Amino acid sequence: MDATGGDPGDAELTRLSLAGDRSAFSQLMGRHKGPIHGYIRRYVRDPDDAADVLQDTFVSAWRALSSYDPGRPFDVWLRRVALNKCRDHGRRASVRRVISGLFDSSGRRVEDRPDPTADGEASLIAREDVRALEAALAALPHGLRDPLVLTVLEGLSQAEAGAVLGLSAKAVEVRVYRARAKLAATLKR
Repeated sequence: MDATGGDPGDAELTRLSLAGDRSAFSQLMGRHKGPIHGYIRRYVRDPDDAADVLQDTFVSAWRALSSYDPGRPFDVWLRRVALNKCRDHGRRASVRRVISGLFDSSGRRVEDRPDPTADGEASLIAREDVRALEAALAALPHGLRDPLVLTVLEGLSQAEAGAVLGLSAKAVEVRVYRARAKLAATLKR
C-alpha cells in the first residue's frame, strides 16, 4: 500500500522489486500484461509468438529494472522494452522464413509452386493484396514503421508514441505522414 492507503504505484513496486520483492514485480506484470500483450500481438500478428515475446519482454524488464527511471511512466519504459523484443523477434522470423522458404524438410531446394488451396480468383487477389501490404509495411525502415504501428494500429497519441520512441510528437507526426506516403507509393506500383 502507498501513503494514501491505495495500491502502490509503479515506482513503488519497482523500488520493492529492486529490493528483492518478487511479488511486487508480479504485481507490475499483472498490471501491465494486458496492454503490453495487445501491443505485441498487433506487432507480431501471431498469438503464440506474441505470448513468447511477452515472456521475453518481462524477463528483459526484470533484468533491466535498475535502468528504469521512476520519474517517468513505467508503461512507456515497458513498451520500449516490448518494442525492442518485437524487433528482435522480427529479425529472427525473417531469417527463419528465408531459410524455410528455400528448402523442404529433407533439405532439398523448394520450387515456387502455386497454392493448391486457392479458392478462386477473388480469394487469390485478396491474399495478394494482404501480402503486398504486409511486404510494403515490412519494407519500411523502423524509423517510419514504428511510429505508424504505434499510432495507427496501437492507437497511441503522437505524444505517447514519441515517448516510447524517444521522439517529439511533431517528429512522430512527420514520420507517420512519410510512412503513409511511402506505403501508398509502394502499393500503387
